[in-house]
Amino acid sequence: MSFSYLDANGVVLKIVIAAMVAFLFSEFIAIFPIFSNYEKHKTVVLKHIVPIWEITGTMIVFFVVELELIYSGIIPIASYLFIPVIGTFVVLLILRNVAIIYAEFIWKKVDSKPLMMFYSGATFLMVIGFVTAIAALLVGNSVSTAIPSLPPLLHINLANLSKSYIDYWALLTAPVYSAVYWEFLFGALFIAFGMSQVFYRTAKRTSYVPLLTIIFGLFLSVNAWNVVATLAGGKFIGDYMILPVIITLAVPLLYMYKPTTQFASYKPFWFLAMVIAVLFLELPITRIAGGAFPITVFASTNSMQIANFWLSIIGGIIFLLLMIMYAYVYNNGRFSFNPEKIEKAELDKSQKN
Repeated sequence: MSFSYLDANGVVLKIVIAAMVAFLFSEFIAIFPIFSNYEKHKTVVLKHIVPIWEITGTMIVFFVVELELIYSGIIPIASYLFIPVIGTFVVLLILRNVAIIYAEFIWKKVDSKPLMMFYSGATFLMVIGFVTAIAALLVGNSVSTAIPSLPPLLHINLANLSKSYIDYWALLTAPVYSAVYWEFLFGALFIAFGMSQVFYRTAKRTSYVPLLTIIFGLFLSVNAWNVVATLAGGKFIGDYMILPVIITLAVPLLYMYKPTTQFASYKPFWFLAMVIAVLFLELPITRIAGGAFPITVFASTNSMQIANFWLSIIGGIIFLLLMIMYAYVYNNGRFSFNPEKIEKAELDKSQKN
């Protein structure tokens, strides 16, 4: 049995990461309707969040297991490099889960707004931490090699891993590092704001705001990617970015067109589109630490890859079943692109009875 496909850019793990990012992103963008007008938007937000938040946690666990099975060599290093981010991420994950569980049980008796705002804020910080860690890995030491005046971000000591760490302060404040990081982060925030208006249907169908904010966010994020690739001695990976950009722009454009409005905000379609978009952004990444190490040097033994092969099949089937169940629950026990129409029909039926 050949597992050469695992060496081809780690496609399996990248699919899992893409799915995890898509789910986490869908909860991340909930911060905008929750904090802007919770009472007005809580019905549509909770209708998505309540059945999906546990699936997000499942995808995070799946990512950790896949990473261990495919690239076990990177786990000890990552445990030292990312301990501040991992520790904060886990604490926030537990607290946000507690918040939403309590909100689900007490909302009929007590105002759940503070709990949902805490849940949304915790998810927001989790995503910021995730983006920060990924930015540090991608930029790595190669930019400081190209610009010797910059301090290196990654300090890896393979002889003594306890001395390995990431200089997050340099990432946030040093010239070039910080410029790229903040540009990428704000680009992601603008994209998230536009997507939230479509995903949670908080914008009017004819509104240009989602499209314009997404275009501006794409401009910032794509430019940040280009700067990193150039400084690292590479070239602009535009061929890999074409499809993600097209997909990201297609969502608000479909939303503005009346016959496809409901399809654009149909959750299974949105998840599939985001998984494909994120996957294509990951495909050209075959090295980490700004090109210092090829991913394959951390690959596990063949026996672990065989275990991962079967885990991927089983996990993939479970993932698809969860998505089918989600679509069924979200649309009130039916499969439809127009949940509002179903709700109206059921409301009319109950009023007649």
